[in-house]
Amino acid sequence: MIVIPVALLLILLLLFFAFKSITYTLVVFSTVPLSLIGGIIALWLRGLPFSISAGVGFIALFGVAVLNGILMINHFNSMRKEGRYPLSTNRIIARSCPHLLRPVFLTGLVASLGFVPMAIAKSAGAEVQRPLATVVIGGLIVSTILTLLIIPVFYKMVNQTNVWKRTTWWKRLFGLVVFGICCSGIVNGQASQPVSLPEAIEEALVRHPRLKVATMAIDRSKAARAESWDLPGMNVNYAWGQLNGEVRTDHQWEVSQSLGSLLTPFYKNALVSQQITSGTIYREMVKKEIRAEVKRSWAYYQYAYQLHKLYAEQNELAERLQKAAKLRYEQGDISLLEHNMANTVAAELRSKLMLAVEEEQLAIRRFTWSCYSDQELIPADTMLTLFPASTDQTLSESHIAYFRSVASEKQIALRIERSRFFPEISVGYVRQKIAPLTGLNSWMAAISFPVFFFAQQSRTRQARADVAIARTEAEANVRELSNKITELENVLRRQAEQIRYYTAGALPEADQLLKSAQIMFHESETDIMEFVQSMNSVREIRRGYIDAVYQYNIAVLELELYTR
Repeated sequence: MIVIPVALLLILLLLFFAFKSITYTLVVFSTVPLSLIGGIIALWLRGLPFSISAGVGFIALFGVAVLNGILMINHFNSMRKEGRYPLSTNRIIARSCPHLLRPVFLTGLVASLGFVPMAIAKSAGAEVQRPLATVVIGGLIVSTILTLLIIPVFYKMVNQTNVWKRTTWWKRLFGLVVFGICCSGIVNGQASQPVSLPEAIEEALVRHPRLKVATMAIDRSKAARAESWDLPGMNVNYAWGQLNGEVRTDHQWEVSQSLGSLLTPFYKNALVSQQITSGTIYREMVKKEIRAEVKRSWAYYQYAYQLHKLYAEQNELAERLQKAAKLRYEQGDISLLEHNMANTVAAELRSKLMLAVEEEQLAIRRFTWSCYSDQELIPADTMLTLFPASTDQTLSESHIAYFRSVASEKQIALRIERSRFFPEISVGYVRQKIAPLTGLNSWMAAISFPVFFFAQQSRTRQARADVAIARTEAEANVRELSNKITELENVLRRQAEQIRYYTAGALPEADQLLKSAQIMFHESETDIMEFVQSMNSVREIRRGYIDAVYQYNIAVLELELYTR
């Protein structure tokens, strides 16, 4: 039965020469297996074997089935070419199928009725006629029904694939290369090194100049301890001539040293100790601020990365919408307004995507700067995650201790100024030669009382005012810190409610909305304006979720900085 494959090959060649299209040739040829199914079932139901006459019946069946397919495809294509602009695929199918129902059924019915006498014949030669007629009748019944269902489906799939996938291979390859470059973090010709959050914090604590300056400030305060006993210069006097005797060859030399007030060095030493304490507390505050700064830049990068991802997806969808709108406008299926709207949306999203890419690069530079690294760094985790919020919302002990330590410094400075009212002590040694006596030695101790203390009294009043200012500022800072924590708690609570709203309902609904809008637009059941509205709604919901997570993380970091 080599005749059947040869017949199928001839049918394929004739279809190709008729349509000049491999796609439409395969669509029409799909009616052949449909008719083959019906012929085999008919032979099985009647209990007839497959014979040469049955094979001839299959060849005849194939011709009639292909004729129905050619009829439908030609009618579809002629409908598309009618009018100034071609119709859309959905409208072609909707208008053509009711019109094709009668000719297709009549073609199959006439051929089937013509073979009925052969199928029921019992005269001489009926054993040859029955398989042929049975194959034709059964195959045409099944093929006619399935052809009216399958051909429109295949025709729609073929034509709508051209609408949504008209991007050439080199454009797709270029897009993949660009996306790979962006994801690999190659910026300005230098590969970015991915790091984890603990590694980034450790890098910042080692390299950050603020921490180095805070450590050097402590060393400076320690070096100032030697200034506690700040003695004036030693006085050395020498005299010669007639001192107390008759001879003018007498001489005398004298050494004296002022020791100042005994209370002043003690308070100075206490001030240095307090400054070292303040510096140590300030260094711990700087460490907390550095950790918060690295975490803030980490969260900002995740925020910028997610925005880039969002606008990249929306831009791809807008480009597909633009191509589909162009084709539908050429087919006369949409108006010029809808066509321009699709172009505007695509242009807007391309601009937003460009800004999102720039913001992501800025986030990478900010993260590298926060770590003070010589090599460009990039966070290893790009997922939009929530930072854990602490349940302990008490004021930061380091901040309160620092405010109090600064006020204590002013208090000790006041004590230093007050100590200058006390008498100052000085000691000395005198050696004389008064002829004929030599080796006259004497020791002296002196005490001086301030008589004109107006300047010192003014300095004391200034120091007292500095103490009052420092205490007031400390109280104001503590109150401001408490109010800041309360505000951050409210922000955290609001953002947590927003996140629950998005995760519980808005995000799943947005995904379902976008999926439904794509399906409906693909099936031409919605117009451009409705699809654009759906895109905008989905984008606003996802952008709102990204903003809410970012604001939540910033509030958590601020609370972590001002509490514990």
